[in-house]
Amino acid sequence: MTWKALPGSLDPHGRQLVAELRRLKDHTGLSLKSLQAKTPFSASSWERYLNGKVLPPEKAVEDLAKFAGADAVSLLALRAAAEGTWNTATEASAGSSAADREAAPGRPEIRVAALSLAAGALLLSAVVSVLLIVDPWGQHTPASPQGAMAGVGKYTCAYTRRGDLLFAGNSTTTSHLVMRNSTGPDAAEVQCLLRRHKLSAGDVDGYFGEHTEAGVKQLQHEDHVPADGIVGEQTWALLRHVQ
Repeated sequence: MTWKALPGSLDPHGRQLVAELRRLKDHTGLSLKSLQAKTPFSASSWERYLNGKVLPPEKAVEDLAKFAGADAVSLLALRAAAEGTWNTATEASAGSSAADREAAPGRPEIRVAALSLAAGALLLSAVVSVLLIVDPWGQHTPASPQGAMAGVGKYTCAYTRRGDLLFAGNSTTTSHLVMRNSTGPDAAEVQCLLRRHKLSAGDVDGYFGEHTEAGVKQLQHEDHVPADGIVGEQTWALLRHVQ
């Protein structure tokens, strides 16, 4: 699917959020009408969300992540970052009042107040979930949190070049969203590529912790892009660039 250009008023967090939602939507193969049938949001609302006209509700982000088998927690964290700087003028010019929050025909309308309450409950649930992963029985052991997370372990860096792109043997993605507390091969790939750029990322263990985040921010700062510590399409391009 060919997507429209995003509004120039969107900040990097908003652009990254919409880009990731577009990728997930393409991955599912669902049409806007299919999303309307499967969620409380109309096809026209999904069109606004996926074209950066309106900040998508947390429920919409969570539903799309579920359909694509993606990590909703990371997406919701990105949405929270985007919400703080989302250009409300863009929403106003796009006619985002009641129409943008409308429910699909035959479904109960989602009210703004209900969304706010649901957002608070969802954020609390996410925090509790992370705490349970780190210390599921509440024993507060001194072991490092990454040791209890799936996808964390020892990874190797086997660098290969494909055209102008560099790969480290753990992941071939150029767009997956990776950020603080992400785990698995994508995180290990970031760590290996940071090392290739002579930037400290801590151990290559597949856990995106504070050292990896600091390395990503340094890379972003040196290349004059927003240093938010989040690896999206733009930062992957920097990491994979052959020096």
